[in-house]
Amino acid sequence: MESTSTSKKKDFRGIMVFCAVLVTACVSAAFLVPGDTEPDTVAAAQQAAEQQETAETVPQAAAEETSGAPALTVSYHTAISDYAAGKLDTGLMLYRSVESRAAVEWFYTHITEDREVALAILEAADQNDIALPLAFALAYTESRYKPTAVNRNTNASIDRGLFQLNNNSFPTLTEEEFFDPAVSAYYGMSHLRFCIDTAGNEVAALAMYNAGTNKVRTNRTPQMTLNYVSKIINYRTGLEELFNAEVASFYAGNGSSPILASGRYVSSPFI
Repeated sequence: MESTSTSKKKDFRGIMVFCAVLVTACVSAAFLVPGDTEPDTVAAAQQAAEQQETAETVPQAAAEETSGAPALTVSYHTAISDYAAGKLDTGLMLYRSVESRAAVEWFYTHITEDREVALAILEAADQNDIALPLAFALAYTESRYKPTAVNRNTNASIDRGLFQLNNNSFPTLTEEEFFDPAVSAYYGMSHLRFCIDTAGNEVAALAMYNAGTNKVRTNRTPQMTLNYVSKIINYRTGLEELFNAEVASFYAGNGSSPILASGRYVSSPFI
């Protein structure tokens, strides 16, 4: 009985020691191992915040870059428009120069086959800052450079002279003045200048010159007026290219032009 009691005591002590060791291990594990997922959650939150910040920064930078692009585009278009609007016609530049005026007069005298007509248009275009090819293209389309041209309209009004001035629009002019190239060019170029300033561009200005400002402003421009404008623009383009090749290139330092060099035109004042 005594030995049995002693054995039970040893077994009890062993159990107590095992329990103590187990409790110690559990306590140690509680302190050493991170609890639940709280640290993982914090780390994930920090990472998400960084990603959000990056996501916000990139679109903002992209937006700034994108918003900058249109500004540059607009400024370039504005610069181009301003340059085109402020660009002086080559013909006017050469006409206003003492060294080259005679060449310009000579060229347009041969174009019109009438020196009086050419000089009248040149002077009036110069006074009103009208590009020379445009001025001569208008005169050609209106009268084929003939100061005595007459056209009777369906409303009983009459267009006369080099720039086909209408008797209703210019009631104070005498018939003799209508047929005077200098008078017709003076009023024709003055009116074209008014149309350009009113319309803001040459195409609409030419339409106003032909159909009247009211019709163009109210979008009632006739088809025949559109055809009229097209003829002027086409003639102007050809005239400008010919002038650049035959006169402007000579003064640009590129040597004499083909026709000038060939001598097919006589009495040239600058060869």
